[in-house]
Amino acid sequence: MPVMDVNAQKNRSSVIVVGVDTPIGVAILRDLGRHHYFNVGIGRSASAIGFASRHCHRSEVRASTESDFIAQLLQLAHEYGDVFLIAVSENDNLIINRHRQRLEQQMTVLAPSQLMLEKVLDKNRCLGIAQSVGIRIPESFQPGSFDQVLAYSQQPLDYPRVLKWADPNEVAQALSQAGLACEKCQYVFDAEDLVAKLEPYQAIDRFPMIQEYCAGHGVGQMFLVQDGEVKLAFQHERLHEWPPEGGVSTLCKSLTLEHHGQCRERSMRLLKQLQWTGVAMVEYRYDPAKAEYYFMEINGRFWGSLPLAIAAGVPFASGWVALSQGHNPQQPRYPQLHCRYMIPETRRLLRLLFQTKAVQDPCFRVRPLHELVEYLRSFLRRGTHYYLYSRQDPGPFWADVRNIMGKMTNRVR
Repeated sequence: MPVMDVNAQKNRSSVIVVGVDTPIGVAILRDLGRHHYFNVGIGRSASAIGFASRHCHRSEVRASTESDFIAQLLQLAHEYGDVFLIAVSENDNLIINRHRQRLEQQMTVLAPSQLMLEKVLDKNRCLGIAQSVGIRIPESFQPGSFDQVLAYSQQPLDYPRVLKWADPNEVAQALSQAGLACEKCQYVFDAEDLVAKLEPYQAIDRFPMIQEYCAGHGVGQMFLVQDGEVKLAFQHERLHEWPPEGGVSTLCKSLTLEHHGQCRERSMRLLKQLQWTGVAMVEYRYDPAKAEYYFMEINGRFWGSLPLAIAAGVPFASGWVALSQGHNPQQPRYPQLHCRYMIPETRRLLRLLFQTKAVQDPCFRVRPLHELVEYLRSFLRRGTHYYLYSRQDPGPFWADVRNIMGKMTNRVR
């Protein structure tokens, strides 16, 4: 673990980054390091991939309890003085907000307020706010009981429909205690299938919302915002996801700000309505055949494809720190780049080659040979970057390889 003497950074502001176990955390470290901030990375184990980055100047394994974690943050602030705090996950931002008043006595907390987070974490509430500013939303229904599910299933509906939890964080514990998986997204294909997939949730008397299916692909519009005013903007198009029918972006492409202009104006209007401060990604499903955008959600945190924005030169993490120091970051003109998340991208390929029946989306076109050729061709495409691998900072990639090999060895044993 790299450790730098406190005196070695006395002329630099320090940033504590919670969650350097992920490519998002690594991207934040790289952005901050390139802008000469002193980075303290916090990961859940000594094998956290961010600890291997040359931009992680001090590594700390996270304390095991919430109270000890807060004490750990306060101790670091005491050591370094001029400290900023960034957390990757929604859950960590919620923990930080529970102790925000105490933390802000010793550091600058870069996290959306609890009030703002609550507005976007509940998808039903967020859909209503989006609709109020003129954004098209999918037809959605939130059942409050299984009787309502049964009544809804009797209505004449267009299928497939999509099941999503309005706030996955809020139901995760109840689902776990009942032995039920917290599914990000499920497809239902008729009334019988709808009832069958929702029936198990009677065990917790909570149900996911039922949403119309929206054809097309994902478009994400990312912003750094202060009091509703946009300071930085970036956007991308999802080309591949894992699982293939929708989930984590595994191959994405930057789109210059000349694209999707009217949609972006609506996104900015939405963030102004929320009086948002911080980073946010406004996500849509875009159907190019109809030129229609359907609002999906707002991620009120750093998003999964952040490595693409950082590779394109849009400094969301360092820009947020600079903004909190009273400096407006400059909006760069960025190129069209691709970025790949190789492990889930490879899993996607294997499913499309050998498990085609597992793909649920009825509109997804399975072309195994085409997918294989494109997978291989992408290694040769100019302007392709990777979520983890970087020639200038290869450590996190090799740390990830070691972690994977270790897990495989343990399974064999």
